[in-house]
Amino acid sequence: MSELAEATLIQAGLQAGLFDNDQVARLRPLARAQRQSLLDALAGELSLPQTAFYLALAQVRGLPYARLGSWPVDEGALGRLPATLLKRHPMAPLSDPEGRLHLVVANPDDALGVETARRVVGNLPLALAEPEGLAALLRRLRGREASQEGTGEDPVGLFQRIVREAGLRRASDIHIEAIKNGVQVRLRVDGRMEALGAPLARDLGDALISRVKVLSGMDIAESRAPQDGGLAYPVREGGEPVEMRVASIPIKFGERLTLRVMKSDPNRQKLDALGLPAAMAARLRDALGHPHGIVLVTGPTGSGKSTTLYCALRELDADSLNILTAEDPVEQVIPGISQVQVNAKVGFASALRSFLRHDPDVVLVGEIRDLDTADVALKAATTGHMVLSTLHTNSAPGAITRLQDIGCERFLLGATLRGILAQRLVRQLCPHCRREVEADAAARQLLQQPADAPLRLWEPAGCPRCLGSGYRGRIGLYEALWVDAELAAAIATGAGERELAARARDYWRLADDARAKVLAGQTSLEEARVYLQEVGA
Repeated sequence: MSELAEATLIQAGLQAGLFDNDQVARLRPLARAQRQSLLDALAGELSLPQTAFYLALAQVRGLPYARLGSWPVDEGALGRLPATLLKRHPMAPLSDPEGRLHLVVANPDDALGVETARRVVGNLPLALAEPEGLAALLRRLRGREASQEGTGEDPVGLFQRIVREAGLRRASDIHIEAIKNGVQVRLRVDGRMEALGAPLARDLGDALISRVKVLSGMDIAESRAPQDGGLAYPVREGGEPVEMRVASIPIKFGERLTLRVMKSDPNRQKLDALGLPAAMAARLRDALGHPHGIVLVTGPTGSGKSTTLYCALRELDADSLNILTAEDPVEQVIPGISQVQVNAKVGFASALRSFLRHDPDVVLVGEIRDLDTADVALKAATTGHMVLSTLHTNSAPGAITRLQDIGCERFLLGATLRGILAQRLVRQLCPHCRREVEADAAARQLLQQPADAPLRLWEPAGCPRCLGSGYRGRIGLYEALWVDAELAAAIATGAGERELAARARDYWRLADDARAKVLAGQTSLEEARVYLQEVGA
C-alpha cells in the first residue's frame, strides 16, 4: 500500500470517527519503532480489520461498498478490459444485490485507470472494495497466469492474513471449503457466516488447505477420509498463540476444513458481562454457594453454555475449594482448577467416578448425554458435592423432562436440583450506529406494551465499526428456574413441564429477558422476535 493510500484511509477513519488525532499522534512513533504501518497499528489498537477503513472511505466518499463474495461479476464486461490495465489498475465490473452494474475499484482516486476503463465498459458508477480481495478475485477469474501476478500471495502469508482477519473480526470459526470454481474462505462472526472476500484460485486454495493440515498434524496425503487435528497460531505478530481445533472432511469438489477458534475473551469472564440480569446472577451465585446440589445450563449447540459455566467457575474461590472438570474439549484454562480432557479412553461418566475419589468440592461435567453420566452426577450431588453441567433442551423445565426420559429417578432430581438456566445468543446492536424508530402496533403487541403509549425501539443501521452489519458482538437471553421445597416435591411426584412452570415461584422466562433487552435497546426486535413468538408472548 502506498503512503498516499494509507493517508487517505487514515483521513477517512478520522472523518468517520473511528479514532481521533490524539490516537494517531500516539501510535505513529510506536508504529515506526515496531516497523509496521500506521494503519496496521491503528487496526490493532481498535481491534478492527482493514475492511473498517475501506468502509469508512466508502462512507466519506458516498460510494457503495462491494462485498465481493455476494456481488456477481459481469464476465462479458470484464473480458473487454485489457489485462495490462487490470495489472496496473485492479478493478472489476460487478453487480450489486439490486442488479446495478458498478465499476469496483480499490483506489477511487485512480483517475487514469477509471477513465480508461469507462471508455471500454461505459460510464459505470464507482464502488469500493479492498485491494487484497479484488486482486484475489481477478487472479481467479483470469486463470493461473494471472495468479502469478499481482500480490503473489503464498499459502503461508495467506493463512497468516486469514487468522489475523478472524481475530480482528472476533470470529468463532474459520471455514475453508472447496467449491466448483475455487476455494471459499468464510468466517462465523456473531453467529452468522460471512465470506472473507472472493473465492481463491484453485491452486492457491488447495495449497492453503495443505498448509493448515500440516500445521494441524494431519496426513496431507489423505483426502478421502475425515481427519481431526489442532494447532496453535498467533493472531498477531509477536502475540500469544491461539488454540484452534481443526476438522477436515472430503466433499464433492475437494475438501473442507473447519477451524474452531478456542480463544478466551478476557472481557467476558464475569457473569455480569454475559447479559445475565442482575437478579438472576445473584440467584446463581447463591446456588453456587451451596455445598451440594446440581446447577444445569441448557440450550442448543452454540448458545454459550460453556462460557456461562466458565464464568460460574470464576465466581468460585479456587484457592479454598477443590474444583475438577471433565470437558470435551477444554476451551479455557482456569488457574487453580484441575481440568480433564475427555477422550476415547476417559468418558464423562468414568471421569466423574474418578473425581469422587479425589475429594472434590465442585465438579463440572461438560455435558450430560446418557443415564450413566446423569446417574453418577445425581449421586455425587447427594453425597456432598456441587455439580455443574450442561444439557441439550429448549427450556429450563424441559431439562427435568429430559432427565426423566433418560431414566433418572424423580426423587433424586427433586432432592438435588438447585437451579436450571436456559439460554440463547442474539446479536447486540452496534452502540455507534443504532437508530431509534417508532414501534408499530404489531411490535407493541409482541412486546406487551400499551397500544396508546409512545414506544421507541432501536434497529441496526451499519457503520465502519460494525463492518456495516449494524451489530457488534452477542448477548445472552436467559431463562431461569430455581428449585425450592414446593417445586422439588412437584418434581419428585412427576409433574409435567406446564405444571412445573405454573407452580414455580421463581421462574424468569426467556421471553421476559428478550422483551427487556429489546426495550433497553441492547438488541433489535427482529433478533429477538423468534424467542418472543415461541412462548406466545
